[in-house]
Amino acid sequence: MAAHAKAKPAKPPKPTGGANQVQGTSGKVGDMLFTGQWRFQVTGFQQVNSYTLKVPASEQDYAKWHSDAEYDDASHTFTPKEGITLIAVDCYVKNGQPKTTEQLDGYSDDPKTALTDDHSNSYPPIAYDMVSRGAWVTKPLLPGSGEKITLLFAVESGTTPKDLVVTLKNWSLHKGKEVRVSLAP
Repeated sequence: MAAHAKAKPAKPPKPTGGANQVQGTSGKVGDMLFTGQWRFQVTGFQQVNSYTLKVPASEQDYAKWHSDAEYDDASHTFTPKEGITLIAVDCYVKNGQPKTTEQLDGYSDDPKTALTDDHSNSYPPIAYDMVSRGAWVTKPLLPGSGEKITLLFAVESGTTPKDLVVTLKNWSLHKGKEVRVSLAP
């Protein structure tokens, strides 16, 4: 009686997306993450003494920043209040949905977008600097098109950033998935 060799299962094909793309929803600065709907990349971050909007017309929500920063309408600049430091996180988001023009929504429902620190604290964003169509909602993005976004966070002075968690969701569906980007050196 001859023994039959078991066939090895075929490896699943690698998804398209380009070099250096991380499959899944966790990565580090520079990695392109994909949720199945949105591609997301943190391109850099820095602590700043003040922050001037690159897109002065981007709509902001007073309730999100008024307790941590002052905002000058004339110069479109945020300045932190005493005991607060601003951290600006530069990102790139791209519509990965093949047939849908969509808006990325950072505002409604239950977004979990926050900067975490090395002591397990989390800080929600106080501003989204981007071409917007409403407070914290991108302009409509065609399939494959993208948008540069800077997320501005107000944190306690002396905070050491650890991770950025961002909820990526369609404005029209009001549900999404989170990505986590390590900000550690």
